[in-house]
Amino acid sequence: MFPYVTLFGRVFPVYGVLGVVGALLGLFSALRTCKRFSISREDCAYLYVFIAAGALVGAKAFYLLGVLPQLCGDLPLLFSQPGVFFARYLSGGMVFYGGLFGGVLTSVLYCRAFHWKLGDFLPAILPSVPLFHGFGRLGCFCAGCCYGVEVPWGLAFSQSPIAPNGVPLFPVQLVEAAGLFVMYFVFLHLARKVAPWRLLGLYVLCYAVLRFVLEFFRGDAARGSLWIFSTSQWLSFAAAAAGAVLIYKSRRREAVQG
Repeated sequence: MFPYVTLFGRVFPVYGVLGVVGALLGLFSALRTCKRFSISREDCAYLYVFIAAGALVGAKAFYLLGVLPQLCGDLPLLFSQPGVFFARYLSGGMVFYGGLFGGVLTSVLYCRAFHWKLGDFLPAILPSVPLFHGFGRLGCFCAGCCYGVEVPWGLAFSQSPIAPNGVPLFPVQLVEAAGLFVMYFVFLHLARKVAPWRLLGLYVLCYAVLRFVLEFFRGDAARGSLWIFSTSQWLSFAAAAAGAVLIYKSRRREAVQG
């Protein structure tokens, strides 16, 4: 539970450091497995990098949409105090579902540009997504963002700039990270046995269920809510439906081809 770390004499946010570690481990995993699917390592690396970039842009864009009224009110800071403006809106603040949308959109456009079949790359790249995401959640825990509800047996932050310090909180970030790491190993195994688009559908469906349940244990107000569910829970409904459609269409395609 420490938000910053000193490396080579400079101070870095642990959230960003763990994000970079997760991205590199995800790339290593994809490159290590791509040969068994007869995929060029170079092509796989380029696609992975573009997907990661699209995911980061999408995650940040969705976050900024959620704070758009506040951002518009702070626009004068962009000219009077640009450092404060960028620190407030560009350092941290990511929405996973925005990253998922951005990553999928980028991968589709990139593959179309080079006349590739995205399904050929999914078995190698898809398992890296929960691995990358899991390290991101560890970063959330270190920073204190996306924190959980107050519970008597919870973990208390002592120097978080975001979470309430000295209050025992449910470690929802660690639970989600653990679930994501389990998903990594499960999908690494399933990649050899399940059709690519069904694999994607299963991943989206599984994460949507995990996220929907864990949202009940979130305590941060920044996530937003509508009626009795949080914004992410409504997005989880949509993601689960999309995952189910992918699974259904994949099965129908296999039945026709078989």
